Amino acid sequence: MPAELIALNEGPSILVDKPILLLGRHPECDIQIDSRKISRRHCCIAQVNDYLVVRDLDSTNGIRINGVRVIEGKLMPGDELTIGNHRYQVTWDDSPVSPAPPASLRPAAQVPIEDDDEMLESCDEPVPLPDPARPARPMPRTDGHPVLPEKLELMPGSGSYPNGPSPQGS
Repeated sequence: MPAELIALNEGPSILVDKPILLLGRHPECDIQIDSRKISRRHCCIAQVNDYLVVRDLDSTNGIRINGVRVIEGKLMPGDELTIGNHRYQVTWDDSPVSPAPPASLRPAAQVPIEDDDEMLESCDEPVPLPDPARPARPMPRTDGHPVLPEKLELMPGSGSYPNGPSPQGS
């Protein structure tokens, strides 16, 4: 009983005929969607018994289930899935399409995220929260360059700097 995502606004419908489908603009994706609103590897869809699971792969414009932006969620027949700006309705060949219940009444494990309807960018690194018991320190750089303290002090009795040779090369 393969599921199908019926296109509601533009583009072709998508037949979920494999256990896992990768959707995006990249040529190696199972389903290629040529749109500036779709990331190279946008999301994946997996069929599990009588429902689908969709997962955002840190895309810029995200995915929505019944209008709610999610990182991952369960799709049932009748649900509406939005990928970038492409809208689809979930159907199965042997199940009639019925309106989906509101997300607040569904037992599906969905992970909503904050959204301000602007293009979002993903962040690959966790951001540490400040510890109120410790004084604030500058955040380390992520571009491969070391962060030097504002003032280097000699280690007592050693004549050397704690972080290697002196900045003046003495």
